Amino acid sequence: MTRTRPPRPAPLRALLTVALPALAACAALTLTGVLDPLHAALLVVVVTTAVVLWRCLDDGDEAPWPDVVHDRRDGARNDVSELGWATFTRSGAVGDRVLRRVRDLAAARLAERGVDLAAPGGPEAAAHLLGTDVVDGLVSRRPVSRVEVHRWLDAIDTVPTSVPIPVPTTRPAAAPAPPTPPDRPAGRPPR
Repeated sequence: MTRTRPPRPAPLRALLTVALPALAACAALTLTGVLDPLHAALLVVVVTTAVVLWRCLDDGDEAPWPDVVHDRRDGARNDVSELGWATFTRSGAVGDRVLRRVRDLAAARLAERGVDLAAPGGPEAAAHLLGTDVVDGLVSRRPVSRVEVHRWLDAIDTVPTSVPIPVPTTRPAAAPAPPTPPDRPAGRPPR
């Protein structure tokens, strides 16, 4: 990205646009008695020379800054550093960002097993895999200590990936009586 420079005026034109106002100012200073004629003439020469040199000097072309590549991968050094700083709050509890990441990790691991904590019956199915105390901590929004998060991570790591899980089913309050076979009268014990 190079800047385009405005066209420079011709040297004589530049000299006149600077020298004439300087000459008029110096004449006014001489006529009012502020400067003597020699110093007024020197002031015109110095001001004109300084301005012409300023305009003639080349600024040079500015080299553009290279575009910054934003190639961020998950788990990169920045993520580890940010996660390290966000781990604990001032009170010593685990920070919300870390809790959100652990909950996302648990949800992903449970989703591999077909368990959704938000679905009806999801917390009961998750309790079979992680334990009741871990699931209660994952779904609650209370402050959590470092020890609890370690326990959660250990439980998440131990979730098996290939064994089918038992899905809890609700049973009726009283089981129906089995039907009696037709060859035997009701109330008689089998032989």
